[in-house]
Amino acid sequence: MKSKAVLAAAGTAIVGLVMLFLYMDRFEEEASGGDAVQVLIASQDIPLGSSLATAMVAVHEIPEAYIEDRHVLATDHDRVMGVRVVSTVRAGESLLWTDLATSSDTSRDLSGLVRAGMRAITIEADATASFGGLVRAGDRVDVLVTLDRRITGRTSADGAVERVTVPLLQNLLVLAAGTNMGAPVRATTAPTGASQIAQVTLSATVEQAQLLAFSAQRGRLTLIMRNPEDIAVLDGLAETTTADIIEEERRMEIVRRAPRSAVSPTTPAATGASRPVNLTP
Repeated sequence: MKSKAVLAAAGTAIVGLVMLFLYMDRFEEEASGGDAVQVLIASQDIPLGSSLATAMVAVHEIPEAYIEDRHVLATDHDRVMGVRVVSTVRAGESLLWTDLATSSDTSRDLSGLVRAGMRAITIEADATASFGGLVRAGDRVDVLVTLDRRITGRTSADGAVERVTVPLLQNLLVLAAGTNMGAPVRATTAPTGASQIAQVTLSATVEQAQLLAFSAQRGRLTLIMRNPEDIAVLDGLAETTTADIIEEERRMEIVRRAPRSAVSPTTPAATGASRPVNLTP
């Protein structure tokens, strides 16, 4: 009788220990975030506009509970190789779909490239504006507008106008060139030429988009290409008028002028600056 009680107590203790072990194992798994999932991280600093290569990424394990839809999984490695990044990715940071100009040629659309608080706006682009078809998603550009402006405060006849080029916006991100949003070009796909790029889509704030839309109706927009690592904004840029061309002294001053120093890219202006522009007819 006593031996049966001892066996029953031992059995109960064993069951209790097993239950405790299972509970602790489950608690530890939940506390740690679950099973590890392999994701891609940057093995080095990846500058904005760079095309991804195998040497730039590494595999890292993250608990399943901390995985977001934005994470690029290790199994997607081949899909993202050759795709441009639309923001600088620092070494050790997880690679996110929102860092890429496109995730694939079938599952990514333009709206997915627009960051929170920003807007996408498309401008007409001839061969000049698209740099002969060489502009690509992930590039950085400045925007000039050339238009007629009424001459005021002079002895000129009423209604006289002058042609002027104004530095409109700086450091805008190109989201798409035509329908190209940065996906790697397949061998079966015909190369995109200048005649195939009819529009360039830029990332801008709401106010900048308004300025672009209004300026496109008033004059001609011209894009200026930047080095992808040059995101600084120049302050106090002057407009250009006919006098800067025909007056030798002013022309030579511009020709001989050294490159302008830039404001720090950490200033608010570095996100895409604009200067007050007088577009009054």
